[in-house]
Amino acid sequence: MEMRKINKLFAIVLCCVGAMSLVSCIDSDDGIDSKTYQQYLTSIAGNYAGATSDYRYENKLKFYNDTITDKNNPNKIDSIMSVMGSVRMDSSFVITGVQGKVLALNFPDEYKDLKEAIEKAPDQTITGKFVFASVGQTSLMMLYPEPIVYPELTYGGQTHKNITINFWGPSGGYFTNSSYIRVLELPVFMAYVYEGDKKLFSICDDVNNPSKAIYGQLFVTLSR
Repeated sequence: MEMRKINKLFAIVLCCVGAMSLVSCIDSDDGIDSKTYQQYLTSIAGNYAGATSDYRYENKLKFYNDTITDKNNPNKIDSIMSVMGSVRMDSSFVITGVQGKVLALNFPDEYKDLKEAIEKAPDQTITGKFVFASVGQTSLMMLYPEPIVYPELTYGGQTHKNITINFWGPSGGYFTNSSYIRVLELPVFMAYVYEGDKKLFSICDDVNNPSKAIYGQLFVTLSR
């Protein structure tokens, strides 16, 4: 499958992920004093329902969709507007309204039944933890998303338990705090799909390879 062009924003994030994957652990002692760290936690915490004053920062989930044939969209970047989110003082984040059609878009053809079951399932929530790697008007965050688990799905004439979509981590995200808006940019990368302990297939098996990582990337923008 040919991949000649990658959206510029996606390419920047992919480079960031490649660099950050070399870091095994970052904590608040790495150049950020505890008082400053707490101030930024207070600033980022809250509900992100979407800013209405600036269309550029509307809540949105962007993803690569190889089925797009529109010549005006050569990068094949699709999006949905259903997402909302929140950040808590315990350094956790929540992204709601993640549609199954997005999660299952790049499943292999041989798992068509599973794909259709996930498309029909209720919208999912992505949760995880984050750590500030640097702080300022635009702060760099390290994101550690938790797996999405479907306790039970029926497809192919059988009931399947604990279908799990795992994510790569950490990935690099950003928090921008200006005088009129606060914006989160949270790229997460789907990795492998499991049934119980059995790996079924990979969505993206190399997050440092842009031509592969693009198939697993969910780029979430949230604002308030």
